[in-house]
Amino acid sequence: MESSHLIVQITLLFILMFAISRFLKRFGVPSIISFLLVGFLAKGWITHESGGLLEIFKEAGIILLFFFLGLEYSFERLKGMVNIWKPGVIDLAFNLIPVFLIALAFGFDPVTALIIAGVFYPSSTSIVAKLLMDFRRLASPEAELLIGILIFEDLVSIILISVLTPMVEAGGLDIIQLPLSALKMAVVLFAFYMLHRFGIPRIRSWLDRSSEDETFVFFMLGLLLLVGISFKELGLSEALGAFLLGVLVPETRVMENIERHLSAFKELSIGVFFFFFAYESDLSVPRDLGLLMLLALLGVVLKVVSTYLGAWAFGLRKKARLRASLSFVARGEFSVVIASLEPSVKILSIPFIFFTAVVGSLLFAVAPKVADLIYPPKRKGRSRFSQAQIVFPQGRPRGRP
Repeated sequence: MESSHLIVQITLLFILMFAISRFLKRFGVPSIISFLLVGFLAKGWITHESGGLLEIFKEAGIILLFFFLGLEYSFERLKGMVNIWKPGVIDLAFNLIPVFLIALAFGFDPVTALIIAGVFYPSSTSIVAKLLMDFRRLASPEAELLIGILIFEDLVSIILISVLTPMVEAGGLDIIQLPLSALKMAVVLFAFYMLHRFGIPRIRSWLDRSSEDETFVFFMLGLLLLVGISFKELGLSEALGAFLLGVLVPETRVMENIERHLSAFKELSIGVFFFFFAYESDLSVPRDLGLLMLLALLGVVLKVVSTYLGAWAFGLRKKARLRASLSFVARGEFSVVIASLEPSVKILSIPFIFFTAVVGSLLFAVAPKVADLIYPPKRKGRSRFSQAQIVFPQGRPRGRP
């Protein structure tokens, strides 16, 4: 009887997640926000026993998120990101360092201050990418810049998570632990690169054949969880391990088969992960309300300014710079992941993520209109045919009385 009650709760939860997400999409609200809202709504009726049955999805969500992120890259593509480093550094300097210093000034310890800055820093890859598709702006001049900065932010965020994870587990900033973590990361990166160069080519044909089998999903899911747990035991973030494993996957049939077999499980796991982020968060008013209001204001202003300067460094024209700067405010999945490292930061993070996601989506929608208002489209000049007098045999110009 008790088990039936738990199953009914979970069933209603999944239906509610679908219904609210479907409803809010009509108003342009991202799915991430919908899942967070369901997490708050479920506090009164989802029991801890029911939540325990979903723990596997919560743990797998972060691993699958970064694994699928890694599938979008390759070692060659990462090496070819030279032209985006200037806008990426500008974005990093404006949105990470100032917030870190502000958090220190408000009395937070260095590790917590870095987590707050990490929540503040990255724009939402899923929200910005989806908005680019929904508003048909993938062919716009600024799309390449925005996608490039998103990639840069993703990589910095993965490194940041990998550095912060052992710090949080150690209970603070450890001068010895930091270089040790850096050394571990360097060794792991070298090992994965060697696998990419010499290991994967030897088993590529086997991977292609095996991935055609429907049971291949069990192998990949088991391998993913094993890599994630192994990295965690080594004092590194499971996100880094999952990302590198995704980068290793060759761009052959195996990638298509993995995406087909695991994409539904990824969506389920990520939805449950964001649900738990809100479900396990405190709903009380933040103690540092002044800091929250300051972060909300700076979250818009600094992103707009840094993206505009990055677009200038990238070589875009004024109108494209303005569109880009108004299209990059939304925060999302990476902010949630970084905030989950420290429970005390959640109470600050949730209102900030909500605010920037909603305001950022609205700014994205109006960005082209604002750009046209400030930089009106040039009127097309009269054609040389309309300006010239075309003389007919009768000797009278066409169009004249």
